[in-house]
Amino acid sequence: MKTFDDIVIDLDVNGSELSDWIESNWVLPTQEDGTLIFNEEDEARVRLLRELIHDIGANYESMPIILRSMDQVYNLRKLLGHLATAIQSLPSDARQDLENIIRNQG
Repeated sequence: MKTFDDIVIDLDVNGSELSDWIESNWVLPTQEDGTLIFNEEDEARVRLLRELIHDIGANYESMPIILRSMDQVYNLRKLLGHLATAIQSLPSDARQDLENIIRNQG
């Protein structure tokens, strides 16, 4: 967990820019006793925003679309991970039946 100042220093991000990202709801840190707290996911989001804006040159107008698309991909990957775990927990004959069904669909 890091504070606002930690993120600014550690990730070399401008404080006013980080405030803008928070106000735009692109980063959603929690607040504890008046202090913004960034978890690992928040920190990764700030890294992503910094890269998109400063390294790639994405503009602020396109950012909601980019972030929504990336969030959808992230959520899909997480869901697929859960599905893979569930499939692995099946008995081997059920797994084999499922693999055959999937193979015959393509």
